[in-house]
Amino acid sequence: MIQIPKDKDIVLLTKSKFLSHDVSIQILNSKQTEVLVQDFNFTENQLFVDCDEDCFLEISPKYTNFNKQLLWEDGNLVMNKEKLDSLLKSMPLLSPFLAQDTTGKDLMLAWGKKESLLHAIETGNGTYFSRSRNGKWVKGEESGHFQKLKQIYVHSEPFFVQYVTDQIGAACHTGYYSCFFRELGQNEKVSFVYSNKVGE
Repeated sequence: MIQIPKDKDIVLLTKSKFLSHDVSIQILNSKQTEVLVQDFNFTENQLFVDCDEDCFLEISPKYTNFNKQLLWEDGNLVMNKEKLDSLLKSMPLLSPFLAQDTTGKDLMLAWGKKESLLHAIETGNGTYFSRSRNGKWVKGEESGHFQKLKQIYVHSEPFFVQYVTDQIGAACHTGYYSCFFRELGQNEKVSFVYSNKVGE
């Protein structure tokens, strides 16, 4: 059984297939999330939950509403400077930052700021904002599980950042390769995606 956090933004990722870089995001409250899980069509679709139970991944084969712009690739800025400046000015104070590996598997969902994105562009390392530590968080600085970025995409409505990365070691602090290591099913069934943690 999972415990959906109260008074906290919950992120819903939606994709048409499990391995894909085409993804959209919705921001839900706890009540909306409870309704989503209760009414979910487990026969036709799949639903995964992350380690903190504040992000859900929906696989819906009929879903087609995707819209992303390539910002950066293999160390090079692809978007022109004028468009980048406009993007940075309009960027929300705190936004969802999604990391996926090169196969299209979702690794983790964190939050980031404009400074997080700029640092990622400059260094090629997956960078976020840690709300608990109230500061910049470069994935792997403490664990050694760095994210070496291949592409950075940006999305609008709502705004979010999408990293495509070579993941070194586990993306999840629990030791699993991905934070989405549990799949939900009917009657509150929970099954584990991975049989072992990284290195076991």
